[in-house]
Amino acid sequence: MHSYAARLSAALPGTPLTQALILGALVGLLSYYLTRKRYRLPPGPLALPLLGNLVQMRDKSQQFYVTLDRWARERYGPVLTIYLGPVRCVMLNDFNSINEALVQKGEDYAGRPSFHSVNILTEHNKDIVFSDYSPSWKLQRKIALKAIRLYLTGPHLDTVIHKVMATVAEKMAAEPGPFDPFPFVSSLMFHILDFTCFGEAKPYDDPSIQRLIQIFDEVNSSIGNGFYEDVIPLLKYWPTKTFKRTISVFGEVLDYYESKIQEHRQSFSPDKIRDMTDSILLTQMEAAREEKAEVMAMFTDAHVRHMISDLFGAGTDTSRYTLAWALLYMAGHPEVQKRAQAEIDRVVGTCMPSVKHRPHLHYTQAVLQETMRMAPVVPMSLPHKSMCDTTVGGYEVPKNTMVMVNLWAVMHDPALWEEPDQLRPERFLDDEGKLKPTPKTWMPFSAGRRVCLGESVSKPELLLLLANFLKRFTISLPEGQPFDPSVLVDSMSLHAPKPYKIVVTPRC
Repeated sequence: MHSYAARLSAALPGTPLTQALILGALVGLLSYYLTRKRYRLPPGPLALPLLGNLVQMRDKSQQFYVTLDRWARERYGPVLTIYLGPVRCVMLNDFNSINEALVQKGEDYAGRPSFHSVNILTEHNKDIVFSDYSPSWKLQRKIALKAIRLYLTGPHLDTVIHKVMATVAEKMAAEPGPFDPFPFVSSLMFHILDFTCFGEAKPYDDPSIQRLIQIFDEVNSSIGNGFYEDVIPLLKYWPTKTFKRTISVFGEVLDYYESKIQEHRQSFSPDKIRDMTDSILLTQMEAAREEKAEVMAMFTDAHVRHMISDLFGAGTDTSRYTLAWALLYMAGHPEVQKRAQAEIDRVVGTCMPSVKHRPHLHYTQAVLQETMRMAPVVPMSLPHKSMCDTTVGGYEVPKNTMVMVNLWAVMHDPALWEEPDQLRPERFLDDEGKLKPTPKTWMPFSAGRRVCLGESVSKPELLLLLANFLKRFTISLPEGQPFDPSVLVDSMSLHAPKPYKIVVTPRC
């Protein structure tokens, strides 16, 4: 049987006739001009033929989501139109427009646009995250959330966190001087999700885990600024080396997931569900036993493979970058760190933080929420697609239009957050020091029907992981290293700090 790396690479198209390419370009241009005349579209910057606004987007002097926020405030208003190559995209840059589209008109904007890269990587949209809004998507998401509730809550979560955290903390404590915490945080998250998905506790330096981390880092670097193949139609037929390399290495990840799924099928027992993979396989087998043809068509082996892929990805990337931000902010704000540690010591005592302590860690939860407000890992969320002709902010949005939301702009809006560039966890607390209801304007996972699957994966574990770090260590910056959270990786789709170093001092 061919590997999935080979299968995905084989899906790359060959070179078509020149006439077909020219026709495609002409059709794109014609559609561009006809649509602008027919609909009252939101305003936006001048777009170049074929390239659209890609030149402005690639300006490295400022993050693109910051540029969008500036355009919205200074010139075009919160709802504006840009072009990714020939692809029209409506950008929403304030809470009112995002709430109108994703919550009040949720079904209108519940779709996902089709991308060439995604079609190949997901074996023609067999996943949850990028799949279009459909009965199949609803079924897969329901099954995935059930698995999450079973294995990322309660005693299951305690078991895996304490097992993995002890090893990672020991490795960090053994560092003789300042070190980059991100490799440790990455190892922590990948071990947790591997254990949760596949029920296997592996050594810290297990080569399969290390290879997964390498691939995720490489893929994130490749897709951080998007693929030209997704916005310049001609490049679909002459893909770049970066695109072909990404397709190949992601196939390795699918090979790994498939090998684990096959191992689970061979040892599966419906009376002993061990992990999230078993939970998903049980649902698939129940549908087959009941001969539900409609369900089985929406829940093939490829759907299982990509459901595991989505759970693994949602549980690792968002969480490890959020923890990287949290450790940096704690090192740069020792007074906040001390207050969180005092709460943890008071609530937890001499043991380690666990699920039962979560409801009482109000300030620590506020620290986490403020970290995610200040530094949303996915600042513009994933793209939506209008399912019908609709409106937002008084403008018309044609059916099948790509729509993106600037979450960073909402969570740095001075009209919504006092001193938005200052770390102030107490903004989430009431006068008694207890958590207030989370404001609707806090939306690091987006909102509405396509709220990020990572919210369900990350929320139960991030608080416990941060509390465990702060219980075990005092975190500080190396002498002479300034605190500078503005130094970011070069990416339009990922808001992450460049590598930095910390010093950890054991507390217990």
